[in-house]
Amino acid sequence: MAVDKPAGLLTVPIPGMVSVNLQSLVQHDHGPKVRPVHRIDRYTSGIVLFAKTGKARHNLVKQFRFHSARRSYLALVRGKVEPKTGTLVHFLKRISKGFRNVVVKGPEEGGSKAELNYEVLETFPASTLVKVDLVTGLKNQIRVQLNEQGYPLIGDRHYSRKEADEPWIDRQALHAAELGVIHPIHGKELTFRSPLPADMQKLIDVYKTRRKSP
Repeated sequence: MAVDKPAGLLTVPIPGMVSVNLQSLVQHDHGPKVRPVHRIDRYTSGIVLFAKTGKARHNLVKQFRFHSARRSYLALVRGKVEPKTGTLVHFLKRISKGFRNVVVKGPEEGGSKAELNYEVLETFPASTLVKVDLVTGLKNQIRVQLNEQGYPLIGDRHYSRKEADEPWIDRQALHAAELGVIHPIHGKELTFRSPLPADMQKLIDVYKTRRKSP
């Protein structure tokens, strides 16, 4: 089951925190056996995959673990991204302060490898619309890696303090647009797509003509 999650909704419950989450909503309608295969950030919109049986979930989780699931995101970032296509590889370490990942030199500093491929879709006067294909899938990976390259996601105040002043969107401009997996029972390739949400489309429309960052 593929569900189109709105920004602001948790994918799964957080221990000790009473908050609406996608898992609980789905299980309310379809039963407790339906469980998420992966998760996306609370303030990221887009596709989340659920499995209806334990056997199906085991198969699908393996696809994510071994990086055979295809995950494509759309991100609007500050600056003009160069080169137009490329691969980013960093080592990320999770820290408790701020519940975030930071870039470190390598495994010797406790880092896990993070890899993604990107392609510039459109360049605007002060920003760039980028398609990102994940190779690995670490927490906040796209946000951390693009910020490390000098291209913070517009609205991502968690990794760029300047984004607190962004007036046109109240979350990071990141959308899980496409997901591809192999069906765990009949083996056919499945592709799910989610249209760009209204807040990101409005943001893009604004930045198409905006000459300066705030």
